[in-house]
Amino acid sequence: MNRVLLVDDEINVLEGLQRKLHPERLYFECESARSGAEALERVKQGGIDAIVSDIKMPGMDGIDLLTRLKADPATQHIPVIMLTGMTEGDARRLTLQLGAYDFVAKPADPHELSARLRNALRLKSYEDRLRTQNRTLEEQVFQLQKLEVIGILAGGVAHDLSNILGSIGGHTELAAIDIKENSPAWNHLQSVMESVDHAAKLARQILTIGQRTDTGRTSCNPGAIIDECLRMLSASITPDLTVDWDNHGLDAPLWADPTQIRQVIMNLCINAVQAMDGKGRLRITMKVQDLDMVAASDIGEIPAGRYLKLSIADTGHGMDAATKSRLFEPFFTTKGPSRGTGLGLTVTEKIVHNHGGGITVDSEPNRGTTFHIYLPVKSATQPVLNDSDGVIYARAEAHSVR
Repeated sequence: MNRVLLVDDEINVLEGLQRKLHPERLYFECESARSGAEALERVKQGGIDAIVSDIKMPGMDGIDLLTRLKADPATQHIPVIMLTGMTEGDARRLTLQLGAYDFVAKPADPHELSARLRNALRLKSYEDRLRTQNRTLEEQVFQLQKLEVIGILAGGVAHDLSNILGSIGGHTELAAIDIKENSPAWNHLQSVMESVDHAAKLARQILTIGQRTDTGRTSCNPGAIIDECLRMLSASITPDLTVDWDNHGLDAPLWADPTQIRQVIMNLCINAVQAMDGKGRLRITMKVQDLDMVAASDIGEIPAGRYLKLSIADTGHGMDAATKSRLFEPFFTTKGPSRGTGLGLTVTEKIVHNHGGGITVDSEPNRGTTFHIYLPVKSATQPVLNDSDGVIYARAEAHSVR
């Protein structure tokens, strides 16, 4: 309920205004103050949505009250309607210049005053929402700027790290030439080379994820991409968090941008890990599914056909229906400001749709969340690349990573 403060030094005027506005009690409630100073103290307590004030009052008059209200950031957005006499033309112009919302001639017509109050409250409601949205956008811009700087720094570190690893790997290979094969020292050098190769792959993945442009669509294996993502997430997986991943040896290549598919998987896995607060089970499953027209329409605006269904489930706190309904809205997030920008799922949905797929989510409070991604399997008419062209074929594997 909106609250309106009526300000006048004459008690009979205040009582008259209360009677005139009584029919509007369903829309706003009225309080009264006998002076500008009393009104200012009441406004500072909070909860006042609009003010109707006389201009001429002893002590702090209406103009002084208006000036102080507009000078204070905490009260400057409260709309003020001034009550003025017919001979107070100069005062009316001054109040408008100072920021008064409107003025009403005395004696106030109840219908006119009610209409102007309703308009003032409606405008204040719109302005409050806009200010809230602007503050949210500003916070998101700051977060995005920080992420951009971090991305640039990470890209530079990954590039320098690749050069360092190249030097280590080269010298290790040279050292291995002078050492007897399968000797203890030679085996140690082979372990060094494996670690260098693993670190180099991680550096390349960081560079790939940080790319601003698409790498283009190609025949890619989603199982291999999931393997890469889990390796990158290994540092975030605590001892109390278990990851189950089983691709069942599927050979279902996608015609997709591997960088964007990697981004989708990383977004969903990171959300799942954060939702569990370091304790729980992350389960990733993948299977090929034929969707008829009815099943496809339940998922979204996708045609019937053969799809790769990728499911990422967590045992976290889950979501209620209201949260799920806003899940893919830009900048909507249930995380703190230091843990998310509210753009990850928006980008994820956009990527999936751009690839001709669909995304659904199952979740209930305290029962975890499961995202289902449907991506069309590469058709026979699309080009087939061999290993030398960069395709990594699936291998049968099922493992649990702690």
